[in-house]
Amino acid sequence: MRFYGRENETETLRWQLSRARETRVARMVVVTGRRRVGKTTLIRKAFEASEVPLIYCYVTEMSDEVAMAQFLVAQATQRLALRYPPTLSKLADAIEWLLEISQTHPFVLVLDECQQLDRMTGFWSALQRVWDLGKAGSQMLLIMSGSVQTALERIFGNQNEPLFGRADQTLVLQPFTTTLLKQIFEDAVSAPGNPRDLLLFYGVTGGVARYVEFLVDADAVTQERLLDLLFSDRGSQLQKEGDLLLANEFRLSAPLYRSILLRLAAGRSKRTELQDGQSTDISPYLARLETLYGLVSRVQPFLEPSEKRKTRYRVADPYMRFWLRFFCDDEAKALMELQQWPVLRERTEAELSSFLGRTLEDWFRWQFLESGLWTPVGCWWDRRGENEIDLIALNRQDRRIVFAEVKSQAEKLNEGKLRRKAEAFLEAHGEYRDWQTTFLGLTPDDMLTSPWKIE
Repeated sequence: MRFYGRENETETLRWQLSRARETRVARMVVVTGRRRVGKTTLIRKAFEASEVPLIYCYVTEMSDEVAMAQFLVAQATQRLALRYPPTLSKLADAIEWLLEISQTHPFVLVLDECQQLDRMTGFWSALQRVWDLGKAGSQMLLIMSGSVQTALERIFGNQNEPLFGRADQTLVLQPFTTTLLKQIFEDAVSAPGNPRDLLLFYGVTGGVARYVEFLVDADAVTQERLLDLLFSDRGSQLQKEGDLLLANEFRLSAPLYRSILLRLAAGRSKRTELQDGQSTDISPYLARLETLYGLVSRVQPFLEPSEKRKTRYRVADPYMRFWLRFFCDDEAKALMELQQWPVLRERTEAELSSFLGRTLEDWFRWQFLESGLWTPVGCWWDRRGENEIDLIALNRQDRRIVFAEVKSQAEKLNEGKLRRKAEAFLEAHGEYRDWQTTFLGLTPDDMLTSPWKIE
């Protein structure tokens, strides 16, 4: 798959390098984002045509400090055609030497999955020392990349940590937008395509670059081909990626974490539903899943303050919702182990339509937000649960408000019912009663259009 998007991020990285060269002061950039979102590809693409060499080092749990120091020295010696390289055994000493070398030989140094350096006792303090003393006169761009966002936030954002305030910029890489994902889909099918294929494509990938690339390169973007791939030995990457993603953030040893995530994936969204049957208070577990790991998001009724009785929870990542629903439970794992792909596929297809309904709502909310014309955008429900609106969007400049119902089938749309629900909302938020109102019924057919363009 060809490289899509990331124009702003690419330009930012190139600008940081140019500033390091112009000012002759080394610069540090942190690049983070969830696993497989395309961080390494972005970095390589940004500098692939540059005259400045790129030295890349991938850090693993098994990385040895002496070996890493020797690797960096060897890479710099080769890329910069240096003579008489030193023998160094400390990683910070190697970076100190590289800072000196970059005074006459500018280059980009990438430490990928840098949070793994936590294992090296005293490394961050040593790096602070060599960075503070050695960056003046240097032309190095140091890129610290990692997929465990909680670790990187602590390393570079906690005022008690040695590298606090040292990063010149932090880039948080997000999944592809709906507009870009639609373009990739249409390029892959060489036609406008079937919107229901696009819906599943989005539901499985969530716009995450590596998952998108995997399906495009396998020519598996239509529903039939995607399911053929997913429920076969060839689909092992997406079948197992959820386990790797969870292990990347934390070891899912506590059964309570697993129980919470599976219940959320099954559609239980209220705290009481998640707590039901559990002898342990789930509040701290929910809080960690939300604030530390970013796996769970908290949803409030549109424009209403946070209130426990109205709060709903959901799995934040589309791919993780799909994986938890169809590949994570014990039955699914047993079927995969036995390679009973037809049985697992039939089991999934029976639930797919209802499951993708929430994914469709997400798609349209993101479409409205990404347009830049509508903010905020959200959903709303009343205290009793009698009235619920799938999408509400505001355009404050034009004093316009959109109420939308999202359904997988057009025949299920009911504008009269939507208007009654909107009236209930306006009863609670009378300040919008005199705004220009639009009512929309949205189905998968609208995914390939721009429903947010309202005359």
